[in-house]
Amino acid sequence: MKKQIITLAFIFCTISLALAQVTLRPYVGINSHNLTEDFDDADWKSAVGYQVGIDLQIGGKFYIQPGVQLEFAKNKLDFTTPVGNVDLKRTHLRIPVMLGVALGENSGNFSFRIFTGPNASILLDSNTDEIDLNNNSWKDAVFGWNVGAGLDLSIFFVDLGYQFGLSDVYDLKVVNGADAKDNVFYANAGLRVRF
Repeated sequence: MKKQIITLAFIFCTISLALAQVTLRPYVGINSHNLTEDFDDADWKSAVGYQVGIDLQIGGKFYIQPGVQLEFAKNKLDFTTPVGNVDLKRTHLRIPVMLGVALGENSGNFSFRIFTGPNASILLDSNTDEIDLNNNSWKDAVFGWNVGAGLDLSIFFVDLGYQFGLSDVYDLKVVNGADAKDNVFYANAGLRVRF
């Protein structure tokens, strides 16, 4: 009996995914990173960075949206030491998985969406032109939770979102007393290619 139930559940899920509306969504956007705490010897200031990515929106009114994006974050560090102001650049591979609901026309030509979900952010590189910043100061991967809203207009879409940092961004063995989390505001715009 268990095998039959598992087989029926598998067939149901396979058919549901095959019949589900699938939309490929390439996009570009901007971001602004803000830490919940500063360095011991420097103030962290937000600057505008950018990202490029692609995701799949699977479903109609209710949907799941896995994706991948390359994120280029920029910040300024204002050191209290003679170093002064430093431009910091970081590159992340961000892997979000959103769950959402679309409110609007059934045809999908116009809808307002709200979404939420987790993401993992993997540090690929961090550097400054002014000083040698050790990549080992940063954790290799951090996690966040997203909330946001979007608007679909025919083949275009716009998303606005905010990521709440869930894990510390510093390696505490390297940066003493640091338990800062990375909060991110982002806006994306792109195309909707429906299958």
